Amino acid sequence: MEKIETSKHALKRAKERGIPEEWAGEVIRNPEGTSSVKFGRIASCKRFGDDYVVVIYEGIDRIVVVTTVKIDKERLERYGFSGV
Repeated sequence: MEKIETSKHALKRAKERGIPEEWAGEVIRNPEGTSSVKFGRIASCKRFGDDYVVVIYEGIDRIVVVTTVKIDKERLERYGFSGV
C-alpha cells in the first residue's frame, strides 16, 4: 500500500476530536465501508469501540488524509454507510 500522509488540518481535527493519529491508517487499510464523496475524495469508516471513525482522503499514488470524524451509528448511516 502507498504511504499515507496526513494534512495539517487532519492532524488538528483528529486531536480536537480525540482520534489517535494511527487510526486513520487502520481505517484506510482495513475499512468496514468505503464510499466516493465530493471532489473525487474517498470516505472510509471503521468501528472503534462504541464509535465509528470516518476518514476522508484523496490520492492514488500518494494517499493524503484530509480529515477525520468520530460519529455514532445513526450519523454514519446519514453519511451513506448503511451497510456497515
